[in-house]
Amino acid sequence: MPKAAKKTVLLADGDVIIRLTIGEYLRACGQKVVEAASGKEAKAILQSGLSVDVVFADAQLAGEDSGFALAHWIRRYRPSVEVILTSTISGKTQAASEFCSRFPTKAPYDSSGLAARIRALTAERKRRSRPPSSTTPAVRKRRRF
Repeated sequence: MPKAAKKTVLLADGDVIIRLTIGEYLRACGQKVVEAASGKEAKAILQSGLSVDVVFADAQLAGEDSGFALAHWIRRYRPSVEVILTSTISGKTQAASEFCSRFPTKAPYDSSGLAARIRALTAERKRRSRPPSSTTPAVRKRRRF
């Protein structure tokens, strides 16, 4: 089986310890990780033309470019990029569901679950982006007994 291509994860969190810990873990899982300390930095990275598959951001990023504002911007300008918002505050986690592909991630979170979720999101996006088959499906004949 061919080795899966590395996915690029943009990790946006104001806490350097969290960025180092999660970034190190995702790299060990085979992901390419680019880090941003703010929503403004994350937007600049996305605008640079770098191909990013998933943005993993803290919903409570400081400044005017919060995680919510970043997710809203991504949905508008980079809709093919998957977004995972995380928060330690359950109310923020619930509100994050508007921007997340399935469900938001409440911190503290399971690192192995995060890696599995990134793989699932990127695989799902790949399936959605495939063009429909140009051939018509084969019609199955009924068997008579």
